[in-house]
Amino acid sequence: MLHFLLTLLIQPTFSYLITLADRQAILSPVQTTLAAFPTLPTGLDLLQTSTEEIGTFLKNGSLSSVDLVKAYLFNIEKNNHQGLNLRAVIQAAPLRGDVINIAARLDEERQAGTVRSPLHGIPILVKDNIATEPELGMNTSAGNFAFKESVVKEDAEVIRKLRDAGAIIIAKTNLNEFAGWKGILEFWDEGIPNGWSAVGGQTSSAYVEGGFAAGGDPLGSSSGSAVGVSAGFGAAALGTDTGGSVISPASRAALYAMRPTTGLVSVTGVVPISKDLDTVGPMGFTTRGIAILLDALTFSDGRLPLLAASPEVEKTLKATAETLAEKAGAEVIDVNMDLSTGDLDDIDTAIMTIMETSAREDMEEYMGRLEKSPVRTLRELIEWNEAHAELELPPGTCCQQRLLDSLLSPGRDSTRYAEAWETVQRLGRDRGLGHLFDRHNLDALVFSPDLGFVTAMTAALGYVEGTAPMGYCENGAPFGILFITKPGEEKKLLGILAGYEEIMPKRKIPGPVARVAK
Repeated sequence: MLHFLLTLLIQPTFSYLITLADRQAILSPVQTTLAAFPTLPTGLDLLQTSTEEIGTFLKNGSLSSVDLVKAYLFNIEKNNHQGLNLRAVIQAAPLRGDVINIAARLDEERQAGTVRSPLHGIPILVKDNIATEPELGMNTSAGNFAFKESVVKEDAEVIRKLRDAGAIIIAKTNLNEFAGWKGILEFWDEGIPNGWSAVGGQTSSAYVEGGFAAGGDPLGSSSGSAVGVSAGFGAAALGTDTGGSVISPASRAALYAMRPTTGLVSVTGVVPISKDLDTVGPMGFTTRGIAILLDALTFSDGRLPLLAASPEVEKTLKATAETLAEKAGAEVIDVNMDLSTGDLDDIDTAIMTIMETSAREDMEEYMGRLEKSPVRTLRELIEWNEAHAELELPPGTCCQQRLLDSLLSPGRDSTRYAEAWETVQRLGRDRGLGHLFDRHNLDALVFSPDLGFVTAMTAALGYVEGTAPMGYCENGAPFGILFITKPGEEKKLLGILAGYEEIMPKRKIPGPVARVAK
């Protein structure tokens, strides 16, 4: 596994801030009744213009939030289930519902001199395992038909914070069902594909002609959030992450994204895998864009100040490291963790034990708090899926092994669970990532998400991760660079991403989407 380590990257010049018919209805084109794409100001490109730049258009009066909402809904209607058939969105905010009224009220507030935050009046995509109040006109399904029938009591804490900041929830995005915890991920044509859920169908990369079947794997589990932003369905997005689920799909969509320190962002109201590992992370076109989102998700008093202004992958990573050394003054060294292949297998087994054990307890706690639901326990959920196999277990998406394994797992008070955490700390921290930081006095580790599975280890240890665009495969699929800092070092990581963004070329927009738009 190739990876580089940074002892110094760049001193940032900025300060940091239920029937089959039901399935067909869900998978049919979103009808927004928009007759035409609204007129937007010159220089505004929904495939590239960042959150902060959109805020400038709103501030100078050349753009309204109402028109912005209509533009994103138009793009969703055009390419989600029609056109490129990206299936990034499970459910868009109904045009005839409250979303236009919300946008209009936020426009009125702005005209009256009230701007709640840099997110005021900006449409955001949200992964569909994050609870949103029924008044917004969208369910919280986690990609599962039983959960689609459930009713949440209130917004997740992160949604409450976004709405208080003036953000508009424009759509709920597709995902690996239950964030990848329904069945084993597809390998060699067996298992469940990345970006597939029973409710949402198969998400495809916006960058690859021919979609998923032509190699457009969006990675997961926050597939729809990443693809949706890259395709111009929303200004930025929230994903959830238990081990790579924000970083990997964002990397594949040429986005900037962050997995914050575990526990920094509330996961109350998020359909869980493991409260020990789960978090919520932002995705966007720029470092500043994700900093704006992170600020809204964490504190409301400005304590996080905003930032101002394969062999193919391995080769590009080496070249990028050389660029960082040359242009940013970074000292880059190439080393390895003090871990054998057997140690890595032991870490993976331990993390899986933690997730299996947590999933049963945490999912049942979530189900128990629902206002209404056809399932309240993991066993009931498994049986519901089996009874509705035509919806939940269609051919090519076998099966629900993760849920079954969790059903048989020991509790958090078991010796096996305690031993799993001891293994993660002893190998992952003392001889893995922590060993590298301490031995070499590093500011950051640098990997590519495509070169080995390190994200599960970083999630288990609570490290901070950020990705940024780095290169593109022959079929057009992007791949990113991955930076890792110690827990609590979000400020340092955002500074590193900002420095990287300043010296590297601007991200490319998806060719297929751009061609459809012409």
